[in-house]
Parts: sequence; C-alpha cells; structure tokens
Amino acid sequence: MRLAALALMSLSLVSPALAVDAITYKGTLGKLDIIAELTAPGEGAMAGRYSYINKGADIPLTGTDTPGLLAEEAPCSETTCIQNEDGVVTDPPVGAHWQIEASADGATITGTWQAEGKAGKTLDIVLERIGQRTLPEGTEISAYGLYDSAIMLTYAGPTSFNAESAPYDFAKMDVPLTASADEAIEGSSFHYVTDPRSKFAFPRIVALADGSSPDLANQALARRHAEVNFYAFDCLSQIYAGFGANQYSLGLGPGTLGDYDSEQIIVSYLSPNVMSWVQSGSTFCGGAHPNNHSDSYSLDVRTGKTFPMAKVFKDWTAVSRTTDFENTTEIDQAAAAEAPEDYYWSAGQPLVDYVIANRVHDTDATFESECGIDDLVAGNLVMRFAPEEQVIFSIEMLPHVISACGGDLLTVKLSDIPELLAPTAGDYFPGLSH
Repeated sequence: MRLAALALMSLSLVSPALAVDAITYKGTLGKLDIIAELTAPGEGAMAGRYSYINKGADIPLTGTDTPGLLAEEAPCSETTCIQNEDGVVTDPPVGAHWQIEASADGATITGTWQAEGKAGKTLDIVLERIGQRTLPEGTEISAYGLYDSAIMLTYAGPTSFNAESAPYDFAKMDVPLTASADEAIEGSSFHYVTDPRSKFAFPRIVALADGSSPDLANQALARRHAEVNFYAFDCLSQIYAGFGANQYSLGLGPGTLGDYDSEQIIVSYLSPNVMSWVQSGSTFCGGAHPNNHSDSYSLDVRTGKTFPMAKVFKDWTAVSRTTDFENTTEIDQAAAAEAPEDYYWSAGQPLVDYVIANRVHDTDATFESECGIDDLVAGNLVMRFAPEEQVIFSIEMLPHVISACGGDLLTVKLSDIPELLAPTAGDYFPGLSH
C-alpha cells in the first residue's frame, strides 16, 4: 500500500479533513539520521520537508504524479533558480527522488533515495512515525506551507511554538548540547548550552538559591532556545527555491546561519523568582537590512511564563491584546497582569517622567538631539533586573533607521523608587518587604 493511501486511512481517525494534517517521522537516510514531515492532501500530490539531524536545514520534498514518489530539491545557483516574469522559480533543480511505502499500520515508512540521474547513488530510507499535527485551515500543501505554518507559531506568543504544535521542528532540536561552566548570581546558578549546529549559547538554570525546582523555567528557556534555532535553520534552508531562493537572493544571507551563530545572550539577574537576560546581535538572511538588536527579556522563574512587570511597576500598562492590537476597548489591567504574554505593554507617564528626569545623558549632545532620546522613552521604555534588586531602564525595539539610539538609560535600586512600585513588588523581590 502506498503512503498516500495509507495516510488517508490513518489520518481519517483523527481529522475529518486529510489536507490539514501532517505527520512527523524519524529515522535514517543511508547511515545518516533524519527528521521528515509529510502531508497527504485529499487532492493532488504529497508534499514534505526533511532535515539531516547533524545539519538543521530543511530540504523541500514535492509530490509527483506517481504515488509514493517525491522529488527532492537541490540547492539553488544563479543559473538553476531563474524567476519568471511573476517572480516565481517555476523549475527548481531536483537533486534526488524518494520512492517510499508505508507499513500496514502506518507506523513506519521504508523506501529508497536515489540521486538525480540514471546512475545516481541509491540509499535506503527507514522512518518511524513520532508525531502529528493539524495544519491551520487553508495551509498551502507544499514544503513552504509546512514551514510557514510553523513559523507563524513563533509569532503567536512565547508558549505557542512547542513540541505539540510543531513536532517536526522540536524533534529536530533534540540533539546533545554543550554546557559551559556554571555561573552564580546571589546564590542561584546557571550555565549556557550550545547547539553545535547553530553555535550560539543560551542559558539554563542549574540551581536556585532557595532549593526550589527550576523545571518550569528551564522548559520555557528551552522553547525560546528552540525558537531562535528555528530562525537560524530557516536561514540555512533559504538556499532552496521551495523556501524562497532565486538567482537574486543568493549571497545575501540564505544558505548561511545569517549570523545567528554570533548571537549573544547574557544573563543579568537570577533569583528563585525572576530571571533577566539580554539578547543582542546583527542577523541577516536577505531583505532590506540586517536586524540590529539588543533586547531585554524577563521570566517568572516560578511559573516559566513571561515576567509580569505590572506586578512590580504600578504604571506598566497593557495597551492592547497581541491577537487584536487595534482594539481600543478598555482592558482589565488586573487580568492582563496574570497573562502578560497575551498583551502589548507600555510605560505610564510616572515611569516615563522618572526615567527622563534621572537618566544618564550621553556626552554627545548631537546624538542626544538627533535621536530625541526623551521622546523615545515614552514609546520604547523596557526594563530588566540586576543583582541587589536593581532595575535597568532601557530604550529598545527601535526601527532599523534609529536602532543606534537605543541602549541602557538608568540603573536604580527598587527600594529607592517606592512611589513607582506596585503593592505586589515584594512578592518577587523580598528585600522590598524589609
């Protein structure tokens, strides 16, 4: 029984519409470990993507008129991925073909991989089903459609991109990580772990000063690490026409890690309640300009969720929901503080006024004037924490043309600004209760 027919039988048990399901498989191609995601639409040919575990990049698979036969794309060159007048590469290069067949219960797939050409090298394919997901309605049945439905999850909030919603992408992250030496902040310890494929280091908590478990926080850190990895691998994958390559895009970042391997993540604070870090770099994978960034993040260590700044600063205000940022309906601020990742936030006027009045001014008066730093504080004020229960106020998330105007403005002890603090601030910073 061919894969398309078998998938129809197995998927019908869990989904009324075959075209909205994709299955993740793990196994080998020749002697190399791979992860594959395949979909069997109700009409038309199959589609899929796969990745060699030791590389991370996705490779597009396109169905043919022959059941169980898929064409594997080859990387683009300036002569093999020519766009037509509509800007579409209509004849992407083929590097190999897969001829695959499923077991009677759909649990395994076997077949052959043959390099393009009559005398092309042939290798065995052996795969086992390890996951399945339902695709959003209207997903394009193609390698790009599978990828696009996954990347949209990374934009939907810090918990949307996970092993259940994106089994293929998370299975690809399951590789041994290299750990740095442990570091300590006020009795809590952490280290950085590195995926050998993407090369940047991301933190994990080793132990907390009060002996509590860091498991929920580490799960959140692993999700965030996987998300950045996803973007790095996405850049590698864009060497294929199925993921956007053409004769003009080559040499502009696609096919490389896009400088994600130079990303810097530095922990500034860790306690049993709060973790803060800065992620900075300059990544580029095509487009008009690189993404120059230096962004602060804070995590509620006890819950593994986005840190609720509104429970520390009484004038940290939810301005709209992330799912409906144009909605001006009055927001229940207390409810928003319980789910901070679901909202966009802005500093209230007392916070803005305090930072403007107390910030350190740049010694370059021209820089101050041209950037209009005080004006930027009102719309781009961000906080993170530092040892001795201090807060660092920064300007971040600026458009590319003024990104150089961002940076740290002021560091102050929380105990020195009681007029700005919410009644619940002491729940996270015990020194305030004294």
